[in-house]
Amino acid sequence: MDKLIKDSKYIQSLENKNEIRQYQDLFPTIDFDLLISYYNRDKILNENLLKLAEYMNFLDCSSLEEVLIKIKHSNIDLTNLNEDLIKEIGELDKFTQIACGSFYAIALKKDGTISFFGDISYQSLPLDKYVTIACGRYHSVALRKDGSIITFGEDYLDQDDDQPMGTGYIAIDCGEYHSISLHKDGSIITWGDNRFNQKNGSPKDGKFIAIACEKHHSVALRENGTLFAWGNNYWYQLESIPQGYFVSISCGYYHSVALRKDGTIAVWGDSAHNQRNNVPIETGYISVKCGHYYSVALHKNGNLKIWGDNNQMEDFPSQSDFIYIAAGFSFGMGLHKDGTLAIWGDNEWGKKDGIPQNSGYIAVECGVGCAIALHKDGYITFWGKKEIFKSLWK
Repeated sequence: MDKLIKDSKYIQSLENKNEIRQYQDLFPTIDFDLLISYYNRDKILNENLLKLAEYMNFLDCSSLEEVLIKIKHSNIDLTNLNEDLIKEIGELDKFTQIACGSFYAIALKKDGTISFFGDISYQSLPLDKYVTIACGRYHSVALRKDGSIITFGEDYLDQDDDQPMGTGYIAIDCGEYHSISLHKDGSIITWGDNRFNQKNGSPKDGKFIAIACEKHHSVALRENGTLFAWGNNYWYQLESIPQGYFVSISCGYYHSVALRKDGTIAVWGDSAHNQRNNVPIETGYISVKCGHYYSVALHKNGNLKIWGDNNQMEDFPSQSDFIYIAAGFSFGMGLHKDGTLAIWGDNEWGKKDGIPQNSGYIAVECGVGCAIALHKDGYITFWGKKEIFKSLWK
């Protein structure tokens, strides 16, 4: 850290000249003036060079935020810090990202740590700086700052097998029992369950820019706008892949959707629940998400369109001020411009009952029996019928 490494003026003010010489010899380029600005000045002056070794551990940091994270997770007595720094460290506890599995959810804090919601006591994750998270049915994946990957959670269907090694990955996603990752060089690695060719069918060429997966199949988007699908083909998930220049993709249980550059929508795969019927034909859509047997799309004018299984359309909203959508197993959610939430679909497991009524939310994600929402103030609201989590988890 350039700001923390320079000739010190503070050393010159110390009364013990032998001590000065000792510290100068050991740490000739430390800025002790900046060091003590992190602490309460009255206390630091009484202790000369308070916890110098701890400070030295900060020298490998590349930003003030990294210094703050190290302070937060060290054994430093935070009461010794100045008020401004304490406030900054408190900001690190705010959440910045959410992901929802079937009956649990995880959320990423500003300091890069992950919190768990639901009956997932068996899941644990070492402290690290994570930047992206994803959830499957019983397992989760996290991406570190250096682009390396860690898988955690249930492994009874080999969800952790053949996890990619090395660094440089930029995106992750989870199917029910398998996971996929996108490397910065455009290549894709799939790991976990391979009963339906989820791993063996992965594309061998590079030049991909986006990935998506669900139950037993995956889809990837090339940089030239074309699509590639692999995994289970029992419901024709790998056939009749649409043509055109696409910009985003999403997967349902047995169907997939893709959004073209002009804002039109294409659907392929299963249609036993009308997933390919009544697809909107107009241009101007900016986002599309798949539930398990239905899809929902957000238009640039704020309107929503839904198609597929009729059971998942109950209470579908008609307002035209939406800015974000999420799709779960048999229900979906929309985020209004003012940060209030709308929910539709069935109410099994009490998914509708616990929805927050206040405004200010900036993201929401849906699972099977639960949902999670992120507020602009950095806190999380998680709901669903929690008493059934344990019985459904195994």
